[in-house]
Amino acid sequence: MAIGTLGVGSGLDLEGLVTKLITNEGKPRFDRLATKEAKVQANISAFGSLKSSLDKLRTAANDLNDTAAVGKRAVSTGGSKLFSASATSSATVGNYSVQVLGKAAAQKLASTADFSSGTDLVGAGTLSITSGTNSFSITTDSTTTLQGLRDAINGSASNTSVSASLLVVAKDPLDASAGTVTRLVLTAKETGTANAIQTSVTDADLDNTDNAGLSRFYYSASDPVNSRMSQTQAAANARIAVDGFTAISSTNTFSDVAEGVTITVQEPPADPLNPTVETLSITRDTTAASGRVQSFVTAYNDLAKTIRDLSAYDKTTNKGAALSGDATLRAISSQLRGIASAAGLGSGTPGSLSDIGVSFQTDGNLKIDSAKLDTALKNQLPGVSALLTGTGGVGARFDAALDSILDSGGTLEARTQGFDKQLKSISAERETVISRLDKLEASYRSRFSALDATVARLKSDGDYLLAQLQSTSQIISGRRG
Repeated sequence: MAIGTLGVGSGLDLEGLVTKLITNEGKPRFDRLATKEAKVQANISAFGSLKSSLDKLRTAANDLNDTAAVGKRAVSTGGSKLFSASATSSATVGNYSVQVLGKAAAQKLASTADFSSGTDLVGAGTLSITSGTNSFSITTDSTTTLQGLRDAINGSASNTSVSASLLVVAKDPLDASAGTVTRLVLTAKETGTANAIQTSVTDADLDNTDNAGLSRFYYSASDPVNSRMSQTQAAANARIAVDGFTAISSTNTFSDVAEGVTITVQEPPADPLNPTVETLSITRDTTAASGRVQSFVTAYNDLAKTIRDLSAYDKTTNKGAALSGDATLRAISSQLRGIASAAGLGSGTPGSLSDIGVSFQTDGNLKIDSAKLDTALKNQLPGVSALLTGTGGVGARFDAALDSILDSGGTLEARTQGFDKQLKSISAERETVISRLDKLEASYRSRFSALDATVARLKSDGDYLLAQLQSTSQIISGRRG
């Protein structure tokens, strides 16, 4: 609002008068808008609390709808050091006898030629290496060193199967004074006999199998006489026996012997000729399912409390909470309660939450009968899984309902968008009131300015007349004297 100097001429407090008039004119309007805005903000905060509780329930419903977790299996290997195991919900409950017959290994080859150091030359030519389905070639020249050959093997873009390294070892294991030699070691990156290493050489000296030049790296399992590299570790497949039947794998993992069960060999047998028989037990793990039911009930009850708090009405004070009587809140509460109390779900046995010990109390909360739930999980797990998970299960139904409430275009977004529009409308109305008051103040100032000028002029004229009268009185008094 404008700042002026009304009243200077008249001596009247016209500035104060204008301020009071404008304040009295605007206060009821501003108070009404402030009250309206506070109510909208309270609604926004209330729906924020509601959304938070709904989000937590959706997370719990998603967890409840996890078939793998609800049908989880517990695995015991009896403390075996030879193998470990895991199982999915599709694994058959029962016991298996398991024997580890052998552990998978990656082949290792080492050069037998004595290189004094990694800087020794290896000779010109082409070294071809094969492991599994991967083959690649390394071309050397007269300047290539043992270190250079190692780096070329490891750096080859075509090499996906073999790693090369250098070992510096005693030339004579029994005589330290004999010094050391350097050897090239080739290691297959994958275990199993199918990934055994084979090399071939095209040597510049035209002899591809002698003990000179690049031929020193020739190796073929079918040509042991001419092979110049030695096998320090043989390629081996893992072998196990399950219930007396043998299974073989190029890796130490068996995932297709028993449905839903993965067995991993950890150690080779102490006595391959008399392998130990150990027991693998698969049982139902009711702990995971029970925990998810508990988390769901907790989230539902937290939401129920939030709804009660937001819709409460105090008869003593005749005041309601932020969302007392709100139709959206009632609709959400009714929809979710209907899903939780529905019957005929899943495979039908059990067909409702109450069938597994989850039922409503008089206060609207859910309560778990732990004994009933445990019995259902132990004796009716497939039915419980069908009730809680899958397209028609409780978890999926809650997911769908909560998505329609929380997702973009859902129930809550529509309400919050409405609140945003209300706040913008209040802001626009406030600006309109301010504009009207500015105009009214300008009008008051124009009128009071004219009044101030008139009063000032009248005051000046009065002062002049008074001065004239005083002067005339003095003249008259002087003549009399």
